[in-house]
Amino acid sequence: MIAALSVACAGVLGFTVAASTAAVAAPRPANDPISATLSAVPTVEGPITQTADSHLWSTMQHARVSFDVADRGYVEEEFFLSGTANVYDNAGGELEVVTADVPYVNNILVRRPAQKSDSSGVVLVDILNASNGFPGEDHWRRMSDWAMQEGHTVIGVTSKPIQVDALKNFDAERYADLSWNVEDVERQPIIADPQNPGSFNPFMVVPGAEEGLAWDILTQVGTLLDAKDGRAVLGGQKAKTVLLMGQSQSGVYVNTYATNFHEAVTEANRGPIFDGYLNTVGAVVERPLQQSAQGGFVTVPGSEPALDVPFITVTSEGDAGLFGAATLAEKNLPENRRHWQVPATPHTDLLSPVIPADDQIYQAGRLPNTAVHNQAFRDSLNPYPIEPTVIAAAEALVKWSKTNKDAAASQWFDQTNGALARDETGNVTGGIRYGLIEHPLGQYLGGVAPGAVYGSVDLISAEEFAAAYGTREAYLAQVAEVDATQIKAGYLTEYGAGYFQNVANLLMDRIGVPAAG
Repeated sequence: MIAALSVACAGVLGFTVAASTAAVAAPRPANDPISATLSAVPTVEGPITQTADSHLWSTMQHARVSFDVADRGYVEEEFFLSGTANVYDNAGGELEVVTADVPYVNNILVRRPAQKSDSSGVVLVDILNASNGFPGEDHWRRMSDWAMQEGHTVIGVTSKPIQVDALKNFDAERYADLSWNVEDVERQPIIADPQNPGSFNPFMVVPGAEEGLAWDILTQVGTLLDAKDGRAVLGGQKAKTVLLMGQSQSGVYVNTYATNFHEAVTEANRGPIFDGYLNTVGAVVERPLQQSAQGGFVTVPGSEPALDVPFITVTSEGDAGLFGAATLAEKNLPENRRHWQVPATPHTDLLSPVIPADDQIYQAGRLPNTAVHNQAFRDSLNPYPIEPTVIAAAEALVKWSKTNKDAAASQWFDQTNGALARDETGNVTGGIRYGLIEHPLGQYLGGVAPGAVYGSVDLISAEEFAAAYGTREAYLAQVAEVDATQIKAGYLTEYGAGYFQNVANLLMDRIGVPAAG
């Protein structure tokens, strides 16, 4: 079944692995035309007016569980950015322009504190995930509550032509000007058929458009935030620390961008425009810089070069089934790189309340996952969260960038003969060990290839729980004790510890453990 959010990673539909051509971009002369493009600041239009008949895609007022960000002291706005972007290649070992100065118009979603005084100055730029054919806000899904609690700004960037097609389906008038076209081709809307979901391929090539415009578009979001014009997008607030993030397919984009563009962009702008990088469940692979004619989502092995800013990769257990355990194996890393691998975790969480409501996804010509409305299906999913680790990684990157305080060391899964090792409970060993796995409530499976991105859980019985842990209160105390050590070590925050307590209570409810008190 290909349904929205059932394919949070391209591997379900099939990665095509090509020979690696990734190479660190060499410094370029100041008068080089590539440098001019990499330092260009896009034109800003917006915020784009919202009315009863036209609202931004993925507004929280039309989420699966509706809410108004204003109730949290936030505003939710959309802007259109326009400029020119190059199409690149690196087949010769260094960055080269294939097609120059392609005009583009793209949108960004901005959620920021309404009052300047409430802003932390941290801006989290999220490459919106295209693996379901629409702009998926995967990091907002994982960290929205925490980000608003901290006063961070979150900016989602549409990152692929298939997403632009979905936006035009969603509201043809509002999104009429969006363009990633390299040639003039009459648009034929791409509409998924609910009666034949397998006929829709979210990794198809959109005629006339070019995926390779993404790199300059991402760069120019960064240059905008670093420029005076960026204050308009931020409501007059100043971007003090800017991280570039991506999950799954978008995590692969983060890898690719950092390898091929970070050094050249830093050279062109006399300093980095992104202060750190966060790759969530995107493994150690990259993609070709320009659109592939092969179809599907082509990847190449990642090279992980040394950078002058920090980079953390957070990996789920489920990623082993999607990318192969070999891509997750322990290795030596440059000093500014970290890998935090989290056993028991699935690749994606299907149950987030901030996912667009079904009617919104249908309106975009895509397919929601209607199975989530079935309680038996919901209960079958593995709720072991990777969110606390993602949030801890983001906090570590901000501190690392601001104070040069290194993040906690890499933590790797144990592997035996190319497969993840498991203990007597059936759970994966190694990686970051939180209380929920040090004191397991069953076997947590992150996912089994191909395509089981949600994971599953086989819980112990109420009798087994009572014999092993006694009461609910006693179990929560054991989890908290382990998690306190991980807070001290830097792999967890107080917010994340509370998150784990909530998940532990959820699992004990499923087991049938009596309520506390």
